[in-house]
Amino acid sequence: MILKRWLIFIVVFVVSLAAILSLLIYFQAKSPFHTASKDAETYVLKNNLLTKVDDSYVYNSSQTFHTVIGSTKDGVEKAFFIPDKKSEESIMEVNLQDGISAEQAIGLAMKDEKNSKLLHAKLGVEEVGPVWEISYVNKSDNLSYVYILFNNGDWWKRISNL
Repeated sequence: MILKRWLIFIVVFVVSLAAILSLLIYFQAKSPFHTASKDAETYVLKNNLLTKVDDSYVYNSSQTFHTVIGSTKDGVEKAFFIPDKKSEESIMEVNLQDGISAEQAIGLAMKDEKNSKLLHAKLGVEEVGPVWEISYVNKSDNLSYVYILFNNGDWWKRISNL
């Protein structure tokens, strides 16, 4: 009876310890991305590029960008692309009204993908300029990426069945 209690205690302790360590590792791994996104948000607000931030995230390509989406004091919705190694000349911006929306990009990317699960739609910068990166898992449980040009909605690149 005592041995059974000790065994249960040890199993619960080990499972709890594993869960706690997993959570600590997860939050430690996410911390640099969170900090970098907050730094990018602070930069655009402090330099009066935007007055309100709606979203921000890291976009990885051949170069890492921090995309910050929000509104100016005039109510114009913009996206700023701030590179990791920022300099005033390397920061790009787009008016969101000058291109296709996230919903339109998702519709174009998922048009022929029945029973697929959307993972994310991110606005970022590639060598061709601003693009929407749409990632999804198809009905065969394969990961796919579609890159759609922000300016006109044309397909730029597709990576399927990873």
